[in-house]
Amino acid sequence: MERWTLGEDSSSDINKNKKKDDEEDINFILDGFNDNDNGQNSGMKQSSASNGSKTPKKNYSRDKEANRSSKSQRILYVFLFIAAIISIYYVIKTFYPNNNIHIKIFNLKTKLYRSKILPENNLLITGFLSNNNKFPIGFVKLKCNLYSSKNIILATKYIYAGNFININKLKTMTNTSINKILQNKNGKSMSDLEILPQRPIKFMTVFLNVPTDTKNFSITVSHFYAIKKK
Repeated sequence: MERWTLGEDSSSDINKNKKKDDEEDINFILDGFNDNDNGQNSGMKQSSASNGSKTPKKNYSRDKEANRSSKSQRILYVFLFIAAIISIYYVIKTFYPNNNIHIKIFNLKTKLYRSKILPENNLLITGFLSNNNKFPIGFVKLKCNLYSSKNIILATKYIYAGNFININKLKTMTNTSINKILQNKNGKSMSDLEILPQRPIKFMTVFLNVPTDTKNFSITVSHFYAIKKK
């Protein structure tokens, strides 16, 4: 992210489950099928005395089958989770491309002025935005920050490209009217609906009652829509 000093013009190009299951199988074999000194199976004696003809072999098979089923479910859930992440990624890449990629902000200018309505210092920042992609873009939203000399953010505003107000008219407008115009996502004369490649459009932002310790500022692309025609 580039930062500019007030008053200057600038530009910017912009695995553990398997081990656990194996340990459970080994423990079961040791508990149910340990041979005693006479070569007889102590686990089967205990089972015969308490359950008659039942043998732990059936229980072992049943538990092993349950473990396999549980493991298969876990693997399925992992694949489904990965598929969901990939889908979300491509949706984000389509509708919210990375900030400032193939979008250039240039010819920035700053101006301090006083409103005729309120006696406060306002900061006007103007510039141009160029679409350097191979396809049109639209609804370009810009994030504008003011910083102190210690790089602390003093104020943040969001505006849409393509909006512009004449300075003389700006001095007579209320804060509400100014914000309403600059946050029009269509842009003036629908200029932000479809920005063609290599066709720069103008933008501006106004910080009302700007903090006196403002030292520099930054303007970055918050998001935009890629217009890909079939």
